[in-house]
Amino acid sequence: MFVCADNFEDAVNAVNSHNYKTAFKMIVPLAEKGRAAAQLVLGMMYFKGTGVEKNIVEADKWLLISEKLGQEAGKKNRIYVERKMNNDQKIKAHQLAESWLKKR
Repeated sequence: MFVCADNFEDAVNAVNSHNYKTAFKMIVPLAEKGRAAAQLVLGMMYFKGTGVEKNIVEADKWLLISEKLGQEAGKKNRIYVERKMNNDQKIKAHQLAESWLKKR
């Protein structure tokens, strides 16, 4: 399946239609390409376990990346998610986010 940045709206529509596995497959490449809005959605999918197994560290990583790339809602959601994390989880998520951002 070929996915380009223009498919973000389709991915959001898939989320809204509760077609989470399809949405996840569409969101990941967009997030990896640096689309902050897709990173925000991906972070929340990991947090809620929609279309993917729950993973609070991956959730925080993607929310932090989206925040660093200018997504204000990424910060708000990250603060909420981090209230549910222990210190080791936060450290790991921040390390993963920093590593991802350095590779850009």
